[in-house]
Amino acid sequence: MSQAAELSEPAASSLDLRTALEQMRLEAEREIARLNHKLADREYETEGRMASATESVALQQELATLQRTLGQKEHALDRITQECRRLEDQLEDQHVVFDDLRQDVERKESSLQAAREEVLRLRQQLAAIQEHSVDLSGFSSTVSARAPGGPTGESPAPQAAGTAGSPSVRGFLLGVLFALVIVGIAGLSMLKDGGLPWTRERTPEPVIQTAETGGAPGADAQSQDQASTPVGPAPDGAGVAKASDPPPRPPVTPVRDPLHGGASGPTLSLLPGGTFRMGHNTLAGDDSGPEHNVQVAAFAIGTKEVTFDQYDRFARATGRRLPDDFGWGRGDRPVVGVSWTDAQAYVAWLSRQTGRRYRLPTEAEWEYAARSGGRGSYWWGFGLEPGRAACFDCGSPWDNRSTAPAGSFPPSDYGLYDTAGNVMEWVEDCYHPSYDRAPGDGRARLDGDCRRRVARGGAFNKPSASMRAYVRTKLDPNSRLNNLGFRVAREP
Repeated sequence: MSQAAELSEPAASSLDLRTALEQMRLEAEREIARLNHKLADREYETEGRMASATESVALQQELATLQRTLGQKEHALDRITQECRRLEDQLEDQHVVFDDLRQDVERKESSLQAAREEVLRLRQQLAAIQEHSVDLSGFSSTVSARAPGGPTGESPAPQAAGTAGSPSVRGFLLGVLFALVIVGIAGLSMLKDGGLPWTRERTPEPVIQTAETGGAPGADAQSQDQASTPVGPAPDGAGVAKASDPPPRPPVTPVRDPLHGGASGPTLSLLPGGTFRMGHNTLAGDDSGPEHNVQVAAFAIGTKEVTFDQYDRFARATGRRLPDDFGWGRGDRPVVGVSWTDAQAYVAWLSRQTGRRYRLPTEAEWEYAARSGGRGSYWWGFGLEPGRAACFDCGSPWDNRSTAPAGSFPPSDYGLYDTAGNVMEWVEDCYHPSYDRAPGDGRARLDGDCRRRVARGGAFNKPSASMRAYVRTKLDPNSRLNNLGFRVAREP
């Protein structure tokens, strides 16, 4: 049985268990609601009429029994919920293992394809050598027929060394054939070690030009520009063609609108529209489900979270208070300590300055951008990887200490920075505890509890699980926290 098949069996059993636990959870919730209703009825009856001492004692005993039963049901529901979350973590671990296995299979398929191509090339060379050998044999026969001692009856001259008909030439050709076969077999045997030597990735060592190596400072600007452009294989096997690679994503175009006075607004990525799966089905009944299809129209979104420099320019121009930087510095760090109302004021000011319609991204747009065309928990995949983000347990220098300067980590395939970690980001939507009856066209949802607004993306002082692309946070729109900022969106 293959590793992929072995992984599919736990996934199927987990799905069955997911269904059973979800049914138990719903039944427990219905029973708790029934007991609460019955308890309320009994309390109303007790308050609504005068009862005898015996009836009062009986009612009090019944109320006590109902309360104990209710407590037991609630305790059972808590246990079920904890078990559901544990299973969710196991499923996430299985996703990581499956993702690693898929990448390993792709690498092996690439090496196998390279080996097949090399064997085909060797066969072609062998066929060419054999054809050349036949030509030499025919040439040798012709020469022998015309040489003295041939049909004229003259005595034959000794055969010249090195002709195709001589034993030495035949031995040489057989040796070449044997060597080519050995090379082909050795190439195939190397597959089990991760591929052929000529298909393995090699990371080019950086060349640093100094006076000792002959590079005069400022002497060759063109060579310095070329040195700054990656020319070697891309990391993680990106430079090796794979049969299972998805079709290339459309290019993402960065734009920047001018402001009055000569400054510029935030850099934006123009994202193409598309359909994606939003949300995540959880055993614990969290607010990230149900998973559903959403069609998002093309829009532009900030490549980075709005920085202190950008927000402070707006605050000084409009006479608003400058937000606290909590001692970490301002400049290119993401602005924090701003409420949802402050963020709305900033995008309104950008709209007046540029003549374009700026706004906060909708929740669907934010998740579409954060997933970057993938299906993993993060834009790079399922598992946590070093050097990707700042969170409580990400392993970065900023973990649980402070925000990181915007753009400190590699961008996603959509050219966006810090959609996972660093600071949570306000979005446009009112909070709703599920995606039932949510818009399917990417619009903001404004029919929920608008006393709570949604924030996305996790933060430097929150666990890595909180920065998964589908995780939601509900906050009072007047909240000003040291781990809460925003990025802008714009109509295309």
